Amino acid sequence: MANPGYGKRSAPDQRPRTAHDFTHLPPREAAIAAYLDRLPDGADISVKTLAKTLPYGQCALGTALNRLQQAGHLRRGREKLAADSGSAHWITRSWWSRTARDDDWWAAFTRGDVPEDTPPPPTRSRAHMLLAALGRETPSLSLSAADCAALAPLVTEWFARGATEEVVRHALTSGLPTRSTTRPPCSAAA
Repeated sequence: MANPGYGKRSAPDQRPRTAHDFTHLPPREAAIAAYLDRLPDGADISVKTLAKTLPYGQCALGTALNRLQQAGHLRRGREKLAADSGSAHWITRSWWSRTARDDDWWAAFTRGDVPEDTPPPPTRSRAHMLLAALGRETPSLSLSAADCAALAPLVTEWFARGATEEVVRHALTSGLPTRSTTRPPCSAAA
């Protein structure tokens, strides 16, 4: 643990922890972010301390922490503290947020204003996710976001009737032509 009053500080109004919190990050940064997220407030998250416990060197950790800061999960800032004797010294504060924040949010937060949290983007329905994934399995069924949104209510009806994702996927992908159907080439009549 860091000295009292120092170390990791959690930002307010974070979304609940999920398994997909850091999937938008590269693997190394995601692993470090997941580790930092589980540390208690007040834990020392300096590069030297992290290098003692994580399987990465100090340079790699420094780079990863910079990338986490750019992604909006970490904010480090220097702060001038006045001692009782009248002297002052500089310290580094580290704030952590599982929820990625933009620079404007962090600037307002470090000034002491806790900005309104922006609502999360709407989550896609189970039906929408299934339709969007069809193109990975069957390239001819790659659908746009608009197509998925238009077809999702129909797939939702299938789910309401008890169909599983596998059943719906099979119904949508089976019996398709194996190759694209095009017009046969014209033959020149002599």
